[in-house]
Amino acid sequence: KLQGIGINVGRTGTLNPYAILEPVDVGGVTIRQATLHNEDDITRKDIRIGDYVVVERAGEVIPQVVSPVVEKRTGDEVQFKMPIMCPECGSVIVREEGTAAYRCLNLKCTGRVFEQFRHFVSKGAMDIEGLGGKQIGSLIGNNLIKELPDVFDLDSDSLSQLERMGERSITKLLQAIENSKKRPLASVIFALGISFVGSETAEAVAKYFGDMDRF
Repeated sequence: KLQGIGINVGRTGTLNPYAILEPVDVGGVTIRQATLHNEDDITRKDIRIGDYVVVERAGEVIPQVVSPVVEKRTGDEVQFKMPIMCPECGSVIVREEGTAAYRCLNLKCTGRVFEQFRHFVSKGAMDIEGLGGKQIGSLIGNNLIKELPDVFDLDSDSLSQLERMGERSITKLLQAIENSKKRPLASVIFALGISFVGSETAEAVAKYFGDMDRF
């Protein structure tokens, strides 16, 4: 059963709806959330809050909602509408002309900033092991990081303010941050989270410019 539809704000400000499901077993895995892509896709499939829905794991990995089970409807189901304000920062959102994407334009939106940092430290980007979602959220909440370069200003004093960060964990994280400074140019470009620049495009851009100074 589709219990609700949540909104996740991505690193470029896009608002991404996702299904909040009654827990269901799919291929031996308990699924509680699933992809809904965008408002147009939800409307096209006529998926409503309160519906029973068909869920599959795309590529046997990412769960997604395929369709509603119309014959199980009671009349209490509610059609989904994208909010007019960003659920993270309250800013007005806009729909980009010619696309299905809604976007929060606030560059300092908390949801957007969080996802930017999470992408920046990920394995394919700067690969900073030990800096997960909880730590990033705490660092942002304590105003210890505001922009991406702030990661490289972290030290023992700032990290000791985080919950469950002992001396050993801090030492390992600081070493991971130091190691990340040796990442290849393509990884750095990918880490910046520029719209339309995925890992392959980052490789091409890095090959063209050759080094950080020219880039």
